[in-house]
Amino acid sequence: MEALQDPKKSRPPGECVIGEVVRQFSEISMKCATESARRRFIAKFDLYTAAVVQEAHDRAENHIRGIDDYFLVRRETVGAIPSFVLLHFELDLPDEVFEDPVIQRLENTTTDMISLCNDMCSYNVEQAHGNDGHNIITIVMHHMQLDLREAMRWAGDYHSRLEKSFLADVETVPSFGEELDVKVRRYVDGLGNWIRANQCWHFETTRYFGANGLEIQESRRVVLLPR
Repeated sequence: MEALQDPKKSRPPGECVIGEVVRQFSEISMKCATESARRRFIAKFDLYTAAVVQEAHDRAENHIRGIDDYFLVRRETVGAIPSFVLLHFELDLPDEVFEDPVIQRLENTTTDMISLCNDMCSYNVEQAHGNDGHNIITIVMHHMQLDLREAMRWAGDYHSRLEKSFLADVETVPSFGEELDVKVRRYVDGLGNWIRANQCWHFETTRYFGANGLEIQESRRVVLLPR
């Protein structure tokens, strides 16, 4: 975090190269990002790193969170919130925009849909590696006593409800003034694009489905890997 906050300070000898990578990223971002965007990114990235530590602790303790509690942590561990700052890097949006409850709901709903999609697509690989404790499918099966098919259906149905909620909130975004409204619309459109892009990414890369991603995207059928 120090490398993000103070990119002018040289990294200490012998430090992991990640520190210098982060320092250079922060230094370069100063050339294109507004000060408010940089401030938000650093604050949100700090929350992300803390949540990842919490996730690691949960895994070490074999702790399976409750559904609501899981979503609170998952909104941070999925890494979407700091990434959203890239959508307004140069827009100089004031704090009042991000403090608005409709904008906050849109961000949370977007993050939850991204998390659901990732958990559904990553579950097979994670369960095969015995690393599926931080996944909504495992959590739903555990707490609601559902089988895998039923848990996947639950996640899909919940995603559909979130889609409707997102679209309804898009229609109720308040006005912040003519000049800001154009920028806010660009940001909200970016959130919507991110949801769809995230879905496409899961099938177009080989991370979770190997070379069969596009076929699985059509058939929606996955062969369960052995543990």
